[in-house]
Amino acid sequence: MVINKCRILLIALSAVLLTACLSMAGEPDRRKVKIINWNVLYGFNHKKSIKQGCEWLKRQKADVVALQELNGHDARSLKEMAGKWGHKHVAILKEQGFPVGLTSKLPIEVIERRIKGYHHGYLHCKTYDIHFIVVHFWPGKDHEAAEILGKIKPILDRKEKVVVLGDFNTHSKKDRDFLSERDLVKPLYDVVDGFEKAGFVDLVHKHDKKARFSFPSPITIPRWSKTMKEVEAKRQRIDFIFADRILQKSSASGTILKSKELDKISDHYPIVVVLK
Repeated sequence: MVINKCRILLIALSAVLLTACLSMAGEPDRRKVKIINWNVLYGFNHKKSIKQGCEWLKRQKADVVALQELNGHDARSLKEMAGKWGHKHVAILKEQGFPVGLTSKLPIEVIERRIKGYHHGYLHCKTYDIHFIVVHFWPGKDHEAAEILGKIKPILDRKEKVVVLGDFNTHSKKDRDFLSERDLVKPLYDVVDGFEKAGFVDLVHKHDKKARFSFPSPITIPRWSKTMKEVEAKRQRIDFIFADRILQKSSASGTILKSKELDKISDHYPIVVVLK
């Protein structure tokens, strides 16, 4: 009996030491996954804020980063940028228009790049044993979300993990009271309703109900907004990270980060969630 207890203790100690050694060697800690989603405004403010964006992402030490509006970038430039925030692996939807992309500390399996029939398209990848569908929807084109949900269903039926994230350009009814006070916002709820009816959980609202807007930032002055008062009247939450009903149980945190530094990098604010 004593011998068995000793063996159990030795196995537990070995596991702890192995985890520590892997961490010291720079290997990702797979016990948690920190995910960032960010619309970066025409490739980091028309490429004027690439340095600042990369430095901010480096400090976040995320495991997976999803980006929208990678305008002017291709796989090579995305890989160069991602290397600055510690990610060796990248995938990009396309090289024209408004590409979405994904970067990761671990290898990425690209399952589908879909452009035809979509305003911007979507990217379906797998990393950290999770299916990531990176989207950039267009208001009024609800068929895109419906088709994606149809493709996701067989994955969920196989009990695989799914995260859908990106710029949804639509709203959540959970923000209805906040949006009712925004004179310049016309809420659209159908897309988010569809994901929630399919069992997906809005991780930001789950963990931080005070996070009510992800867009716009003051960087929109003076081109898209004349004053700060107009910026405030346009504020809305249109960027989301959704996890399937089983995976969401492992979520540890979720919020929208804001700062004066971020005000100058993009018109959207980044979403950060952590899965255990």
